[in-house]
Amino acid sequence: MTLPPARDVSEDVTRALDPDVTGQSLLPFAVHRNARVRAAVAARTDCPAGALISLGHDHDVTVLEALLRNVRTPSSVVRALADHRNQRISDLAVQRLRNGYR
Repeated sequence: MTLPPARDVSEDVTRALDPDVTGQSLLPFAVHRNARVRAAVAARTDCPAGALISLGHDHDVTVLEALLRNVRTPSSVVRALADHRNQRISDLAVQRLRNGYR
């Protein structure tokens, strides 16, 4: 599945946040080359679980922070991020585990 060309990244962010873009249509945005677009997808509570799991392997801190703020992110992803090499990501994941999965 390919995306039609966008004029700029902000247009792709807007499209990734559009509530009319759902399910499989979100997947191209989850693998977008720009981290702001991937972070927009990671923040969506209607993001497919497979995309959330895949985004858990992203290298961009902004994407991972958005993922950790998303209440629908699977606990397995949050647990994996608790061991992340970036201390901020690790701390956010540990805090989420303490507060969110009791």
